[in-house]
Amino acid sequence: MTLVASQSAGSLTGFGNLLDKEMASWWRTRRWLVHLVLWLAVIGGFLLLISVSEGRQANPANQIAETMEVFFQVGGFFGLIGAVLVTQGAIVGERTSGTAAWVLTKPTTRRSFVLSKLVAITFTFLLLSVVVPAIAALTICQVFWHGIPNLVHFSEALAILALHQTFYIALTLMLGTLFGSRGPVGGVSLGFWVAGAIMPNFVPIWVTLATPWLLAKGAASIAVWKPVGFPIWIPVLATSLLGVIAVVVALWRFEREEF
Repeated sequence: MTLVASQSAGSLTGFGNLLDKEMASWWRTRRWLVHLVLWLAVIGGFLLLISVSEGRQANPANQIAETMEVFFQVGGFFGLIGAVLVTQGAIVGERTSGTAAWVLTKPTTRRSFVLSKLVAITFTFLLLSVVVPAIAALTICQVFWHGIPNLVHFSEALAILALHQTFYIALTLMLGTLFGSRGPVGGVSLGFWVAGAIMPNFVPIWVTLATPWLLAKGAASIAVWKPVGFPIWIPVLATSLLGVIAVVVALWRFEREEF
């Protein structure tokens, strides 16, 4: 039997149904619980161990600042790895299994197919890997050091961290439309992050500022209102633009995919 893609009138036809399907893959299974426990254990557990090891005699203000720095650095590191792992099979897996071809025989569009995955992964992943651990970090600060950072500054820093993770989701989703297997998708995404640890030593500062490489570091400083050391608005704007470009490329490429 040959599957023939259906013709849909609207560019986002079927988006609601596809989004419901994608959200169900998280919230109507144990997938969300696994991620909740994982991120609390990895990030919250890491912060808890540090707080316990410091002891009650440490300076509270300094410890709150250190906790925030660790939270954003560890969250940025493990979060981007998680974002890549969660997203790398979103397109590739369904294309390989034939699910994508089957879905596109329904009254839906390829744009809806890609965007529903982007929205579902971004919303759920950020909630479980950024928002929940952030609440845990504030709780740890309050319990151990009897204080928390300024919530306005902390929220701003958290938004920057969320942008950092969202970029890697968009990048990985785009690569999933360009490559036919998970290896290159995950490898290129993680390779881009590894480049961020090496390239700043060899390229002009404006190149580094035009990437998401400095966002986690900047977020850690903003959370406790310390000098960032560089104009944070530049990588924020550049990362936002790069994320939009990645989504546009993903939509363009998937529209030309043959099934």
